[in-house]
Amino acid sequence: MGNKKFDKVRKTPGFAWRVSLSVVVSMGWLVFLIIWLFFYADRYTLYQNIAVFLVSILVLGAILGTPWAHWGIKYGHEYERYHEYRRPRKKRSR
Repeated sequence: MGNKKFDKVRKTPGFAWRVSLSVVVSMGWLVFLIIWLFFYADRYTLYQNIAVFLVSILVLGAILGTPWAHWGIKYGHEYERYHEYRRPRKKRSR
């Protein structure tokens, strides 16, 4: 019942564990944020809490960006034609 075009993407080696990692890390980040806000945030100033939030986003980006960037570099060229299919080029007028 899935889209045939993206079934190949889903079957790419390493795709499933990257999706699982994304879900687990995102849920872990939300749990961290809730625990921080309820138990630790009142001990720090507003600027320190903003800094903790921004650093947590940087850590989240580093954890998720590394495996997805590797996957994109390794398999991205195989799916370039799908990108071109979805965004047709504009015709030049002469």
